[in-house]
Amino acid sequence: MNDEFCKVTRKKWIIRNKCMSNDQKKLHKDLPESAEVDEETFLRRLTTLRERMTDSEYFAQALVTLGEALIKLKTICQTRDNNPKRVVCFGIGSFTRSYQALHQLAFILCIQKHFSIKEAIFFDPVFRKCEKSVLQRLDCLVMADNCEAKYEADMQTLFYLPHCPNCLTNNLLWRNWRRKHLKNIILINNSFESLSCSKPERLLRLDSNYILDIMSYAVELPLEDDYEVNNVFNDLSVHIFPLANLPQEGSEVWQEKEPPAYKDVEMVSAEDFAKLSIN
Repeated sequence: MNDEFCKVTRKKWIIRNKCMSNDQKKLHKDLPESAEVDEETFLRRLTTLRERMTDSEYFAQALVTLGEALIKLKTICQTRDNNPKRVVCFGIGSFTRSYQALHQLAFILCIQKHFSIKEAIFFDPVFRKCEKSVLQRLDCLVMADNCEAKYEADMQTLFYLPHCPNCLTNNLLWRNWRRKHLKNIILINNSFESLSCSKPERLLRLDSNYILDIMSYAVELPLEDDYEVNNVFNDLSVHIFPLANLPQEGSEVWQEKEPPAYKDVEMVSAEDFAKLSIN
């Protein structure tokens, strides 16, 4: 394995945590719901967290797993350059008010930097004006419209959907239900395997039918959760769809289907988002 994927030892990480200052511990606390956000202060906080993230065992292990995924894609698909060209992040949450979302943001920004990915696009219907401004100051793009994760992978794209509703992943798969698009997707989200065991198939079909239909062709690489803060990165996996694993063109698998429709799901629809006004 390449040296860039070398691990940080568990002992070193535990020692560092024992020596964590009060200022560092504040990185793991939510801001008050009504707190005004000073962007300069927040960006300094985020910078500190990103530095700690790159030194963490979780991040080192995540790089190993992503490296394995890229090697599998290169080996199976016989492509010369298969590193992601774009990051697209859906549903990360209000990262100025939630420590989980803040750590998830730090993670994906560190991944972007590590792989020298120039383009990063974000969307969450709960983003406030200050959060959009922070992302723009970090040279990230913020979608103006809610596409409900129906985003076409026209190039190698790393999609990050940490702990999002199943319907968003389902929408993403529906939008890319072609060999030429699925092969471009590197997806970090809730484990497909865990999802398949969570409840009966007849219930999963209500919001996860495309996930169920692609599972047998996907390669899932679990991200081992050894992070210092609980409930931030639990039950996430890297999912890839190597071209050699996918059914051939003309297979009935690729028959065009109606867009997914849902009832009683945890998703802000495009129609609802158009009516929102979040400050």
